[in-house]
Amino acid sequence: PNPSSIARVAARVASERGRISRASASTSASTDDLRAAFRHCVEIVRARDYETYLCTLALPRASAPAAFAVRALNAETGSVVGNAESVDAAVARLMWWRETMTAGSAGTRAGHPVALATLAALGNEPNARARTWMRRMIEARIADARSDGPPRTIADLERYASDAHGSALTLALDACGVRNADADHAVSHLGQAIGLSALLRGTVAHAKQRRCYLPSDACARHGVSTESVYRMEPSEGVRNVAHEVASAAKGHLDSARAMASRVPDDAKPFLLQAVPVGRYLDALEARDFDVFDEAVAKGGAPLLTQGAIAWHAFKRAY
Repeated sequence: PNPSSIARVAARVASERGRISRASASTSASTDDLRAAFRHCVEIVRARDYETYLCTLALPRASAPAAFAVRALNAETGSVVGNAESVDAAVARLMWWRETMTAGSAGTRAGHPVALATLAALGNEPNARARTWMRRMIEARIADARSDGPPRTIADLERYASDAHGSALTLALDACGVRNADADHAVSHLGQAIGLSALLRGTVAHAKQRRCYLPSDACARHGVSTESVYRMEPSEGVRNVAHEVASAAKGHLDSARAMASRVPDDAKPFLLQAVPVGRYLDALEARDFDVFDEAVAKGGAPLLTQGAIAWHAFKRAY
């Protein structure tokens, strides 16, 4: 399905479920407004994370709109630190997102299409669970913006990945009415695998912005300086650090997949992001964990990735 068809389904689903409350009605959030907002979410995900876009297209048609909205929110807040002119500007923008999304229908008055679509998907008055996950997701970004150096340990990276990406996965499940403890446990592991892989994959882009997410304790053990990472100097030490982070990501990916027999079938499509994560980690290992290899960072051939996602979706696997 193309973005326009998904946007039409999104507006219909939101209307049928009574998710345009009196608060949003008072701001003239019409069906056309919702259609445009959901279309914007689809385009955000497609432009910033094409693999996640492909995974979301494979969701059941009624679930895709809410998932696109949540994943657009994660993409929008995740891009703030790298695009802001200063730490203060990044923090201010993220605090705006936190207040907008956790204030319920106030977000519709803000006029931001991602806020409008996400709050419509959540019922305009998010429940306590949804507010908690959104707060964790955004506060992880705020802590990142305020950080003045690399994370200290892999455990710190895992905590960030769990809050930023695991919370987004759980929020998408809840927004689509999928509530299961085993599914929540699996997406918690997958969120950490996604987050760790994304940080490895973004090493070159981060280095160009003088940001480093390779843990400082591992860098110290392997004789890697932050400046050498900023200069993108390949070395055995950098490969060893990347290997440690990638191994942690692979461990979480394996844990998520080991739970497949206990995850209900209606939740499995929400874990399809395991497919591109696994493909990236395999490609990184094949290149001896060279995180400065931009060909690996860009991912494999889009058609092969799309085929792998479609095949796993068909098999109800991840």
